[in-house]
Amino acid sequence: MGSGIFSLVFLFLAAVFVASTIKIVPQGYQFTVERFGRFTRILHPGIAFLMPFVEVVGRKISMMEAVFDVQRQEVITRDNAMVSCDAVVFTQVYDAAKAAYEVENLRLAISNLVLTNLRTVVVTKFYRSAIKSTPNYCLQLTAQPHLGA
Repeated sequence: MGSGIFSLVFLFLAAVFVASTIKIVPQGYQFTVERFGRFTRILHPGIAFLMPFVEVVGRKISMMEAVFDVQRQEVITRDNAMVSCDAVVFTQVYDAAKAAYEVENLRLAISNLVLTNLRTVVVTKFYRSAIKSTPNYCLQLTAQPHLGA
């Protein structure tokens, strides 16, 4: 009886050891690895091995393109006309470490950056020119500098 319980405990501990050592990263994701809470490396899609009980997966970052709406924004132009504008944002993370550890809330940071750029572009133009050159605004917004992630 005692050896049966010992065998079950040993098998359980072996399963925990293997589960903490082998990680499978799905396609389109990258995992950050932390050793004692400090970032050490990135795991790319496929099978990866960690040092058990020393290294853990920190964050799971999607590297796929994501789409989200930016809230509607009311802007007053230079000629005191009220303009309502909204946006759809396409984002893709290129550096998982920066996306995980340099920005607390990446989606909120991107949304605020887009709103700031949208307001800047709309406010600097006159209302009459805004109606005539809508495609020109799209070019100006896509030419804005990117976040580090």
